[in-house]
Amino acid sequence: MSSLFLQGLVFSGLTIGVLAFLAWWSFLSPIKHSGGEDSSGIPQSGRAISTSPRLSKVLALLVGIGALLICIGGYWDLSEHVVTGIVPGGEDFLWPPHLMIYAGFLLAFLVAVGGLTALAVPNLRAGVMDPRRWVRRSPYVGAVVLVAGYGLFSIPGDAIWHELYGIDLTAWSPPHIFIALSSASLPVFAVGLLMGGGNRVGPARGGSDARSRSQFLNRERLWAAGKSFSAADWRGFVNLFFLAIGFCIFLIVGSSEWEMGKVEGYVAQRPVWLYPTIVGVSAFFLSVAARRVAPGPWSATAFALFYFGLRIASTSFADLVSGASPRLTLVFILGAVLLDLTYQWMARFGFRPGDWQVRLAAAGGFMVGFSIVAQPTIAFQYLQFFPSFTVPDHLIAVLLVYVLNIAIYPVALGLGNWLKSSRNEDAEALHEELSAVTAPAKG
Repeated sequence: MSSLFLQGLVFSGLTIGVLAFLAWWSFLSPIKHSGGEDSSGIPQSGRAISTSPRLSKVLALLVGIGALLICIGGYWDLSEHVVTGIVPGGEDFLWPPHLMIYAGFLLAFLVAVGGLTALAVPNLRAGVMDPRRWVRRSPYVGAVVLVAGYGLFSIPGDAIWHELYGIDLTAWSPPHIFIALSSASLPVFAVGLLMGGGNRVGPARGGSDARSRSQFLNRERLWAAGKSFSAADWRGFVNLFFLAIGFCIFLIVGSSEWEMGKVEGYVAQRPVWLYPTIVGVSAFFLSVAARRVAPGPWSATAFALFYFGLRIASTSFADLVSGASPRLTLVFILGAVLLDLTYQWMARFGFRPGDWQVRLAAAGGFMVGFSIVAQPTIAFQYLQFFPSFTVPDHLIAVLLVYVLNIAIYPVALGLGNWLKSSRNEDAEALHEELSAVTAPAKG
Protein backbone atom coordinates (compact mmCIF):
# COMPACT_ATOMS: atom_id res chain seq x y z
CA MET A 1 0.00 0.00 0.00
CA SER A 2 1.34 3.44 -0.96
CA SER A 3 2.59 5.59 1.91
CA LEU A 4 0.72 8.62 0.51
CA PHE A 5 -2.47 6.60 0.13
CA LEU A 6 -2.21 5.47 3.75
CA GLN A 7 -1.60 9.05 4.88
CA GLY A 8 -4.61 10.30 2.92
CA LEU A 9 -6.81 7.51 4.23
CA VAL A 10 -5.75 8.06 7.84
CA PHE A 11 -6.04 11.85 7.68
CA SER A 12 -9.46 11.83 5.99
CA GLY A 13 -10.69 9.06 8.29
CA LEU A 14 -9.61 10.93 11.42
CA THR A 15 -11.16 14.19 10.24
CA ILE A 16 -14.49 12.53 9.39
CA GLY A 17 -14.41 10.44 12.58
CA VAL A 18 -13.81 13.46 14.80
CA LEU A 19 -16.62 15.35 13.04
CA ALA A 20 -19.01 12.41 13.44
CA PHE A 21 -18.16 12.04 17.14
CA LEU A 22 -18.62 15.74 17.83
CA ALA A 23 -21.94 15.72 15.96
CA TRP A 24 -23.15 12.71 18.00
CA TRP A 25 -21.95 14.21 21.28
CA SER A 26 -23.46 17.62 20.58
CA PHE A 27 -26.86 16.56 19.25
CA LEU A 28 -27.57 12.92 20.13
CA SER A 29 -25.66 11.89 23.23
CA PRO A 30 -27.86 11.39 26.32
CA ILE A 31 -27.86 14.18 28.87
CA LYS A 32 -28.36 13.30 32.49
CA HIS A 33 -31.40 15.10 33.84
CA SER A 34 -31.28 15.98 37.48
CA GLY A 35 -35.05 15.99 37.65
CA GLY A 36 -34.95 19.13 39.77
CA GLU A 37 -36.60 22.46 39.20
CA ASP A 38 -35.42 25.98 39.83
CA SER A 39 -37.20 28.46 42.10
CA SER A 40 -39.76 29.29 39.39
CA GLY A 41 -40.67 25.66 38.74
CA ILE A 42 -38.92 25.44 35.39
CA PRO A 43 -37.07 22.14 34.83
CA GLN A 44 -33.31 22.51 34.76
CA SER A 45 -33.22 20.96 31.26
CA GLY A 46 -35.30 23.85 29.91
CA ARG A 47 -33.10 26.67 31.23
CA ALA A 48 -30.71 26.91 28.28
CA ILE A 49 -30.77 30.25 26.44
CA SER A 50 -30.72 30.37 22.65
CA THR A 51 -29.47 33.08 20.32
CA SER A 52 -31.79 36.04 19.82
CA PRO A 53 -33.72 36.22 16.53
CA ARG A 54 -31.79 39.34 15.53
CA LEU A 55 -28.40 37.71 16.14
CA SER A 56 -29.56 34.58 14.29
CA LYS A 57 -30.38 36.64 11.21
CA VAL A 58 -27.00 38.39 11.28
CA LEU A 59 -25.21 35.05 11.62
CA ALA A 60 -27.27 33.60 8.77
CA LEU A 61 -26.42 36.41 6.38
CA LEU A 62 -22.70 36.20 7.19
CA VAL A 63 -22.67 32.40 6.78
CA GLY A 64 -24.48 32.88 3.46
CA ILE A 65 -21.75 35.27 2.31
CA GLY A 66 -19.14 32.64 3.22
CA ALA A 67 -21.03 29.99 1.25
CA LEU A 68 -21.28 32.35 -1.74
CA LEU A 69 -17.49 32.78 -1.68
CA ILE A 70 -17.10 28.99 -1.71
CA CYS A 71 -19.53 28.71 -4.65
CA ILE A 72 -17.83 31.34 -6.81
CA GLY A 73 -14.36 30.14 -5.82
CA GLY A 74 -15.33 26.55 -6.64
CA TYR A 75 -16.28 27.30 -10.24
CA TRP A 76 -13.23 29.55 -10.60
CA ASP A 77 -11.02 26.74 -9.28
CA LEU A 78 -12.64 24.31 -11.72
CA SER A 79 -11.96 26.66 -14.60
CA GLU A 80 -8.34 27.20 -13.56
CA HIS A 81 -7.71 23.45 -13.40
CA VAL A 82 -9.02 23.03 -16.94
CA VAL A 83 -7.00 25.95 -18.34
CA THR A 84 -3.69 25.27 -16.55
CA GLY A 85 -3.85 21.51 -16.08
CA ILE A 86 -2.48 21.97 -12.56
CA VAL A 87 -3.84 19.38 -10.13
CA PRO A 88 -1.00 17.83 -8.06
CA GLY A 89 -1.19 18.66 -4.35
CA GLY A 90 0.63 21.79 -3.22
CA GLU A 91 0.95 23.41 -6.65
CA ASP A 92 -2.47 25.02 -6.40
CA PHE A 93 -2.66 25.30 -2.63
CA LEU A 94 -2.47 29.11 -2.40
CA TRP A 95 -3.70 30.20 -5.81
CA PRO A 96 -6.56 32.76 -5.86
CA PRO A 97 -9.52 30.36 -6.32
CA HIS A 98 -8.44 28.29 -3.33
CA LEU A 99 -7.89 31.41 -1.24
CA MET A 100 -11.48 32.43 -1.99
CA ILE A 101 -12.75 28.98 -0.96
CA TYR A 102 -10.65 29.00 2.24
CA ALA A 103 -11.90 32.51 3.02
CA GLY A 104 -15.48 31.28 2.73
CA PHE A 105 -14.87 28.41 5.14
CA LEU A 106 -12.95 30.66 7.52
CA LEU A 107 -15.67 33.33 7.53
CA ALA A 108 -18.40 30.77 8.24
CA PHE A 109 -16.29 29.15 10.97
CA LEU A 110 -15.48 32.45 12.71
CA VAL A 111 -19.08 33.60 12.50
CA ALA A 112 -20.33 30.33 13.99
CA VAL A 113 -17.70 30.44 16.76
CA GLY A 114 -18.85 33.98 17.50
CA GLY A 115 -22.42 32.73 17.68
CA LEU A 116 -21.34 29.90 19.99
CA THR A 117 -19.59 32.44 22.22
CA ALA A 118 -22.76 34.52 22.28
CA LEU A 119 -24.55 31.37 23.46
CA ALA A 120 -21.95 30.48 26.08
CA VAL A 121 -21.83 33.78 27.97
CA PRO A 122 -25.52 34.08 28.99
CA ASN A 123 -25.83 30.34 29.57
CA LEU A 124 -22.84 30.25 31.89
CA ARG A 125 -24.25 33.23 33.77
CA ALA A 126 -27.56 31.37 34.06
CA GLY A 127 -25.77 28.33 35.47
CA VAL A 128 -26.16 26.11 32.40
CA MET A 129 -22.73 24.51 32.24
CA ASP A 130 -23.25 21.72 29.69
CA PRO A 131 -22.41 22.99 26.15
CA ARG A 132 -24.73 20.38 24.67
CA ARG A 133 -27.72 22.20 26.13
CA TRP A 134 -26.65 25.43 24.42
CA VAL A 135 -26.14 23.73 21.08
CA ARG A 136 -29.47 21.91 21.22
CA ARG A 137 -31.25 25.19 21.91
CA SER A 138 -29.59 26.69 18.80
CA PRO A 139 -28.73 23.64 16.67
CA TYR A 140 -27.90 25.53 13.48
CA VAL A 141 -25.05 27.43 15.16
CA GLY A 142 -23.45 24.19 16.31
CA ALA A 143 -23.97 22.59 12.92
CA VAL A 144 -22.22 25.47 11.13
CA VAL A 145 -19.25 25.21 13.50
CA LEU A 146 -18.89 21.49 12.70
CA VAL A 147 -19.20 21.63 8.90
CA ALA A 148 -17.13 24.82 8.49
CA GLY A 149 -14.47 23.40 10.78
CA TYR A 150 -14.40 20.22 8.71
CA GLY A 151 -13.93 22.27 5.54
CA LEU A 152 -10.87 23.94 7.03
CA PHE A 153 -9.28 20.84 8.57
CA SER A 154 -9.82 18.69 5.47
CA ILE A 155 -7.60 20.87 3.25
CA PRO A 156 -4.33 18.96 3.92
CA GLY A 157 -6.08 15.65 3.24
CA ASP A 158 -7.31 16.93 -0.11
CA ALA A 159 -3.75 17.95 -1.02
CA ILE A 160 -2.55 14.42 -0.23
CA TRP A 161 -5.20 12.88 -2.53
CA HIS A 162 -4.17 15.29 -5.30
CA GLU A 163 -0.57 14.25 -4.81
CA LEU A 164 -1.62 10.62 -5.18
CA TYR A 165 -3.70 10.85 -8.34
CA GLY A 166 -2.40 14.00 -10.01
CA ILE A 167 -4.03 14.98 -13.29
CA ASP A 168 -6.22 11.84 -13.34
CA LEU A 169 -7.91 12.76 -10.07
CA THR A 170 -11.68 12.50 -10.33
CA ALA A 171 -13.90 15.08 -8.66
CA TRP A 172 -15.53 12.16 -6.86
CA SER A 173 -12.51 11.53 -4.64
CA PRO A 174 -13.41 10.96 -0.96
CA PRO A 175 -12.11 14.36 0.23
CA HIS A 176 -13.98 16.19 -2.54
CA ILE A 177 -17.26 14.43 -1.77
CA PHE A 178 -17.15 15.25 1.93
CA ILE A 179 -15.96 18.82 1.31
CA ALA A 180 -18.81 19.31 -1.18
CA LEU A 181 -21.38 17.96 1.28
CA SER A 182 -20.08 20.11 4.14
CA SER A 183 -19.88 23.20 1.91
CA ALA A 184 -23.39 22.69 0.54
CA SER A 185 -24.67 22.25 4.11
CA LEU A 186 -23.53 25.72 5.16
CA PRO A 187 -26.23 27.71 3.31
CA VAL A 188 -28.82 25.09 4.29
CA PHE A 189 -28.05 25.67 7.98
CA ALA A 190 -28.06 29.41 7.27
CA VAL A 191 -31.72 28.97 6.27
CA GLY A 192 -32.46 27.61 9.74
CA LEU A 193 -30.62 30.52 11.34
CA LEU A 194 -32.46 33.05 9.22
CA MET A 195 -35.83 31.62 10.17
CA GLY A 196 -35.29 32.40 13.82
CA GLY A 197 -32.91 29.90 15.37
CA GLY A 198 -34.96 29.75 18.59
CA ASN A 199 -36.58 31.97 21.17
CA ARG A 200 -34.55 33.93 23.65
CA VAL A 201 -35.76 31.98 26.64
CA GLY A 202 -34.04 31.93 30.01
CA PRO A 203 -34.88 30.92 33.55
CA ALA A 204 -37.53 32.91 35.32
CA ARG A 205 -36.44 34.63 38.50
CA GLY A 206 -39.57 34.20 40.55
CA GLY A 207 -41.84 36.72 42.26
CA SER A 208 -42.67 40.05 40.64
CA ASP A 209 -39.68 39.74 38.30
CA ALA A 210 -41.14 36.53 36.89
CA ARG A 211 -44.56 38.13 36.39
CA SER A 212 -43.15 41.24 34.69
CA ARG A 213 -40.90 39.13 32.50
CA SER A 214 -43.85 36.91 31.55
CA GLN A 215 -45.97 39.95 30.65
CA PHE A 216 -43.14 41.38 28.57
CA LEU A 217 -42.65 38.09 26.74
CA ASN A 218 -46.39 37.83 26.10
CA ARG A 219 -46.43 41.28 24.50
CA GLU A 220 -43.30 40.47 22.50
CA ARG A 221 -44.74 37.18 21.24
CA LEU A 222 -48.06 38.80 20.32
CA TRP A 223 -46.19 41.45 18.35
CA ALA A 224 -43.94 38.88 16.66
CA ALA A 225 -46.86 36.62 15.78
CA GLY A 226 -48.90 39.53 14.39
CA LYS A 227 -45.95 40.75 12.39
CA SER A 228 -45.27 37.30 10.93
CA PHE A 229 -48.89 36.99 9.81
CA SER A 230 -49.27 40.52 8.40
CA ALA A 231 -45.96 41.54 6.84
CA ALA A 232 -44.34 40.30 3.63
CA ASP A 233 -41.62 37.80 4.51
CA TRP A 234 -38.38 38.81 2.80
CA ARG A 235 -36.67 35.84 4.39
CA GLY A 236 -38.39 33.47 1.97
CA PHE A 237 -36.49 34.96 -0.98
CA VAL A 238 -33.19 34.81 0.90
CA ASN A 239 -33.91 31.19 1.87
CA LEU A 240 -34.40 30.26 -1.79
CA PHE A 241 -31.14 32.00 -2.67
CA PHE A 242 -29.32 30.13 0.11
CA LEU A 243 -30.66 26.79 -1.18
CA ALA A 244 -29.54 27.79 -4.69
CA ILE A 245 -26.02 28.41 -3.33
CA GLY A 246 -26.01 24.98 -1.71
CA PHE A 247 -27.13 23.33 -4.94
CA CYS A 248 -24.46 25.16 -6.95
CA ILE A 249 -21.77 23.97 -4.56
CA PHE A 250 -23.01 20.38 -4.60
CA LEU A 251 -23.05 20.19 -8.40
CA ILE A 252 -19.43 21.38 -8.62
CA VAL A 253 -18.53 17.86 -7.55
CA GLY A 254 -21.77 16.10 -8.46
CA SER A 255 -22.03 16.94 -12.17
CA SER A 256 -19.28 19.32 -13.33
CA GLU A 257 -17.13 16.55 -14.84
CA TRP A 258 -19.82 16.02 -17.49
CA GLU A 259 -19.97 19.74 -18.19
CA MET A 260 -16.32 20.70 -18.71
CA GLY A 261 -14.83 20.18 -22.18
CA LYS A 262 -14.56 16.63 -23.42
CA VAL A 263 -15.77 13.76 -21.26
CA GLU A 264 -12.94 11.24 -20.93
CA GLY A 265 -10.95 9.15 -18.46
CA TYR A 266 -12.79 7.98 -15.36
CA VAL A 267 -15.90 9.97 -16.27
CA ALA A 268 -16.26 8.33 -19.68
CA GLN A 269 -16.33 4.92 -17.99
CA ARG A 270 -19.41 5.81 -15.97
CA PRO A 271 -22.92 5.06 -17.28
CA VAL A 272 -24.28 8.10 -19.12
CA TRP A 273 -27.64 7.84 -17.36
CA LEU A 274 -25.87 8.69 -14.10
CA TYR A 275 -25.61 12.36 -15.13
CA PRO A 276 -29.36 13.13 -15.49
CA THR A 277 -30.11 10.96 -12.49
CA ILE A 278 -27.83 12.92 -10.15
CA VAL A 279 -29.08 16.30 -11.38
CA GLY A 280 -32.76 15.29 -11.39
CA VAL A 281 -32.79 13.69 -7.93
CA SER A 282 -30.81 16.44 -6.18
CA ALA A 283 -32.86 19.19 -7.89
CA PHE A 284 -36.10 17.53 -6.79
CA PHE A 285 -34.81 17.13 -3.23
CA LEU A 286 -34.05 20.84 -2.82
CA SER A 287 -37.19 21.89 -4.72
CA VAL A 288 -39.34 20.06 -2.17
CA ALA A 289 -37.35 21.60 0.71
CA ALA A 290 -37.76 25.03 -0.94
CA ARG A 291 -41.52 24.70 -0.81
CA ARG A 292 -41.34 24.19 2.96
CA VAL A 293 -38.94 27.02 3.87
CA ALA A 294 -40.50 29.57 1.51
CA PRO A 295 -44.21 28.75 1.33
CA GLY A 296 -45.93 29.98 -1.78
CA PRO A 297 -47.58 28.71 -4.96
CA TRP A 298 -44.37 28.98 -7.03
CA SER A 299 -41.57 28.39 -4.50
CA ALA A 300 -39.95 25.51 -6.42
CA THR A 301 -39.99 27.52 -9.65
CA ALA A 302 -38.44 30.51 -7.90
CA PHE A 303 -35.74 28.26 -6.45
CA ALA A 304 -34.93 26.94 -9.94
CA LEU A 305 -34.69 30.49 -11.31
CA PHE A 306 -32.46 31.57 -8.42
CA TYR A 307 -30.22 28.58 -9.06
CA PHE A 308 -29.77 29.19 -12.79
CA GLY A 309 -29.20 32.91 -12.22
CA LEU A 310 -26.47 32.13 -9.69
CA ARG A 311 -25.00 29.36 -11.84
CA ILE A 312 -24.78 31.61 -14.90
CA ALA A 313 -23.22 34.41 -12.82
CA SER A 314 -20.64 32.09 -11.21
CA THR A 315 -19.59 30.41 -14.43
CA SER A 316 -19.50 33.73 -16.28
CA PHE A 317 -17.11 35.03 -13.64
CA ALA A 318 -14.95 31.92 -14.06
CA ASP A 319 -14.97 32.38 -17.82
CA LEU A 320 -14.04 36.05 -17.48
CA VAL A 321 -11.03 35.54 -15.19
CA SER A 322 -9.84 32.14 -16.45
CA GLY A 323 -11.19 31.63 -19.96
CA ALA A 324 -13.01 28.33 -19.40
CA SER A 325 -16.66 28.00 -18.48
CA PRO A 326 -18.59 24.76 -17.91
CA ARG A 327 -21.71 24.05 -19.92
CA LEU A 328 -24.98 24.91 -18.22
CA THR A 329 -26.25 21.94 -16.27
CA LEU A 330 -29.46 20.16 -17.29
CA VAL A 331 -32.36 22.60 -16.99
CA PHE A 332 -35.01 21.53 -14.46
CA ILE A 333 -37.20 24.66 -14.51
CA LEU A 334 -40.11 22.88 -16.21
CA GLY A 335 -39.87 20.11 -13.60
CA ALA A 336 -40.08 22.73 -10.85
CA VAL A 337 -43.10 24.36 -12.52
CA LEU A 338 -44.92 21.00 -12.73
CA LEU A 339 -44.00 20.29 -9.12
CA ASP A 340 -45.63 23.56 -8.04
CA LEU A 341 -48.68 22.86 -10.18
CA THR A 342 -48.95 19.36 -8.70
CA TYR A 343 -48.97 20.75 -5.16
CA GLN A 344 -51.62 23.31 -6.10
CA TRP A 345 -53.78 20.70 -7.81
CA MET A 346 -53.51 18.19 -4.94
CA ALA A 347 -54.30 20.89 -2.36
CA ARG A 348 -57.62 21.58 -4.10
CA PHE A 349 -58.65 18.02 -3.32
CA GLY A 350 -57.68 18.33 0.32
CA PHE A 351 -54.37 16.46 0.22
CA ARG A 352 -51.52 17.51 2.51
CA PRO A 353 -47.80 17.53 1.56
CA GLY A 354 -47.10 14.46 3.71
CA ASP A 355 -49.76 12.26 2.09
CA TRP A 356 -48.51 9.37 -0.02
CA GLN A 357 -50.66 10.50 -2.95
CA VAL A 358 -48.82 13.84 -3.01
CA ARG A 359 -45.51 12.00 -2.73
CA LEU A 360 -46.20 9.94 -5.87
CA ALA A 361 -47.70 12.84 -7.81
CA ALA A 362 -44.93 15.29 -6.91
CA ALA A 363 -42.19 12.85 -7.91
CA GLY A 364 -43.99 12.09 -11.17
CA GLY A 365 -44.71 15.70 -12.06
CA PHE A 366 -41.12 16.76 -11.53
CA MET A 367 -39.78 13.73 -13.40
CA VAL A 368 -41.95 14.47 -16.46
CA GLY A 369 -40.97 18.14 -16.62
CA PHE A 370 -37.29 17.40 -16.05
CA SER A 371 -37.14 14.58 -18.61
CA ILE A 372 -38.89 16.59 -21.34
CA VAL A 373 -36.01 19.09 -21.30
CA ALA A 374 -33.01 17.17 -19.96
CA GLN A 375 -33.11 14.02 -22.08
CA PRO A 376 -33.28 15.83 -25.46
CA THR A 377 -30.51 18.15 -24.24
CA ILE A 378 -28.23 15.14 -23.77
CA ALA A 379 -29.37 13.37 -26.94
CA PHE A 380 -29.06 16.34 -29.31
CA GLN A 381 -26.65 18.78 -27.69
CA TYR A 382 -24.22 16.91 -25.44
CA LEU A 383 -23.56 13.79 -27.51
CA GLN A 384 -20.58 15.50 -29.13
CA PHE A 385 -18.99 15.43 -25.66
CA PHE A 386 -20.57 12.28 -24.18
CA PRO A 387 -20.49 8.61 -25.06
CA SER A 388 -23.69 7.46 -26.77
CA PHE A 389 -26.97 8.01 -24.91
CA THR A 390 -29.09 5.07 -26.00
CA VAL A 391 -32.80 4.29 -25.60
CA PRO A 392 -32.10 2.05 -22.56
CA ASP A 393 -30.16 4.95 -21.04
CA HIS A 394 -33.23 7.17 -21.51
CA LEU A 395 -35.49 4.62 -19.83
CA ILE A 396 -33.09 3.92 -16.95
CA ALA A 397 -32.69 7.63 -16.25
CA VAL A 398 -36.46 8.23 -16.22
CA LEU A 399 -37.12 5.25 -13.97
CA LEU A 400 -34.34 6.05 -11.51
CA VAL A 401 -35.31 9.72 -11.24
CA TYR A 402 -38.90 8.77 -10.45
CA VAL A 403 -38.14 5.94 -8.01
CA LEU A 404 -35.40 7.80 -6.16
CA ASN A 405 -37.51 10.94 -5.93
CA ILE A 406 -40.27 8.90 -4.29
CA ALA A 407 -37.71 7.46 -1.88
CA ILE A 408 -36.14 10.79 -0.84
CA TYR A 409 -39.37 12.79 -0.72
CA PRO A 410 -39.96 12.29 3.04
CA VAL A 411 -36.32 13.18 3.75
CA ALA A 412 -36.64 16.44 1.80
CA LEU A 413 -39.94 17.17 3.53
CA GLY A 414 -38.36 16.45 6.91
CA LEU A 415 -35.42 18.74 6.17
CA GLY A 416 -37.77 21.55 5.17
CA ASN A 417 -39.89 21.04 8.29
CA TRP A 418 -36.79 21.01 10.51
CA LEU A 419 -35.54 24.28 9.01
CA LYS A 420 -39.00 25.79 9.14
CA SER A 421 -39.75 24.82 12.75
CA SER A 422 -37.82 27.70 14.29
CA ARG A 423 -39.90 30.21 12.35
CA ASN A 424 -43.11 29.32 14.16
CA GLU A 425 -41.75 29.20 17.69
CA ASP A 426 -43.26 32.56 18.62
CA ALA A 427 -46.64 31.58 17.21
CA GLU A 428 -46.44 28.16 18.87
CA ALA A 429 -45.53 29.68 22.22
CA LEU A 430 -48.42 32.09 21.87
CA HIS A 431 -50.77 29.24 20.98
CA GLU A 432 -49.65 27.25 24.02
CA GLU A 433 -50.22 30.21 26.35
CA LEU A 434 -53.65 30.95 24.91
CA SER A 435 -54.56 27.27 25.24
CA ALA A 436 -53.45 27.30 28.85
CA VAL A 437 -55.66 30.32 29.53
CA THR A 438 -58.77 29.00 27.77
CA ALA A 439 -58.52 25.33 28.81
CA PRO A 440 -60.52 24.28 31.89
CA ALA A 441 -58.46 23.74 35.00
CA LYS A 442 -57.84 20.17 36.08
CA GLY A 443 -58.19 18.91 39.65
